[in-house]
Amino acid sequence: MKEDSKPNGWLTAALLAPTTMWFLFMLILPLIVILVFSFGERAAAGGYAGGFTFEQYANLPARLKAFQNTMTFAPIGTLLCLIVAYPLAYYLALRVDRRYKLTLLVLVIVPFWTSLLVRTYAWIFLLGGRGIPSLLEWIGFEGVRLINTPGAVLIGIVYGYLPLMVFPIFVSLEKLDKNLLEASDDLGGTPLKTFWQITLPLSMPGIATGCMLVFILLMGEFLIPAFLGGGKVFFIGNALVDLFLQSRNWPFGSAVSVTLVVIMLITISLYMRLTMRTKTSRDESLM
Repeated sequence: MKEDSKPNGWLTAALLAPTTMWFLFMLILPLIVILVFSFGERAAAGGYAGGFTFEQYANLPARLKAFQNTMTFAPIGTLLCLIVAYPLAYYLALRVDRRYKLTLLVLVIVPFWTSLLVRTYAWIFLLGGRGIPSLLEWIGFEGVRLINTPGAVLIGIVYGYLPLMVFPIFVSLEKLDKNLLEASDDLGGTPLKTFWQITLPLSMPGIATGCMLVFILLMGEFLIPAFLGGGKVFFIGNALVDLFLQSRNWPFGSAVSVTLVVIMLITISLYMRLTMRTKTSRDESLM
């Protein structure tokens, strides 16, 4: 048995080798470089100068506002995407005739066929003085300002990341056993009770996946706050662009990057633990 297992082990290692090397060189190695840079010093002309100091981490409070904005807008943006996406996914999965389902799904993903930069520019016009505010002024609501506000950033976030929330939830609802819904109806369950006790729990995997996708990407977002926030809503992504490309303070930018990665790992770990605990409690209650 041992002799038979060796070839299988070597075969498995050989098959995993390309993926492992790709993972090491494209993910782990850059993280190691950033970690090394974070303990260095800024060179006189910008960039990185060798050394070992914790000065960069001691300067992190200088970017506290960017961290606060990111840790505020990322969860809020994720929640708003969920609130908008769930009814849409529910309608597409359980209410739309199968003949039109594919067409409507394509319409959801169509914005992804255009660059986020172009779509954000379109929102600059829509939220600017000649867009929605001018329409509101014509109706009678004067002095409404939408562009360069936190609300504009949230609108851009929901518009830009909505499909990433819709599709995981749609897949969970699409796989839902319709017989369970019919059984609940036969047993006298109200639509609200059926949704709360059957539909929502069984769609939790899709909700968890969608929330994680949107939250992770929002933690590194910089384009939407830069264009729709007008510099008044500053994310960590904007701080990194400033530190690496403009001020060329690579060590400080690396320290901010490492801190962001640590925050994301902690947040995602807590979220996954909470999700697994909720799933275990739900399974035990069903048993």
